[in-house]
Amino acid sequence: MSLNEMLTLKDILEQNVARKYYYEQTYEPLDLSKKIVTRLHLNTHDLLKRVYNENNKCATLTACRGGYKQKKVYIERENKVRRLTPLEYERLQTVPEGYTEGVAEGHRYNMLGDGWTVDVIAHILSYMK
Repeated sequence: MSLNEMLTLKDILEQNVARKYYYEQTYEPLDLSKKIVTRLHLNTHDLLKRVYNENNKCATLTACRGGYKQKKVYIERENKVRRLTPLEYERLQTVPEGYTEGVAEGHRYNMLGDGWTVDVIAHILSYMK
């Protein structure tokens, strides 16, 4: 996929995701016309409550050091909210699938959130002589 194409969350989502990635918390009423479709009822900052529309682009990935910091997505076909998996983070950062395997899951999220999007860096460097 080229940089000019719009990569949406739906393009990178895994199909069979383990139960541990799903949230049981209730959420505000849905508005599927927006990028942020709902907010989870969590005792934390507003930014960490946001649940994104799978038909839109993902918000900027950041390191996830504790709490509810992983990006959340509403899966319409399942009518459920879950966090993105490390594999989905790899896909968003355009690193090879499984690139961060072999370390604890929390470290995978941190590495990918602290990292650079490979395709963007390759595009920037393509202009160097």
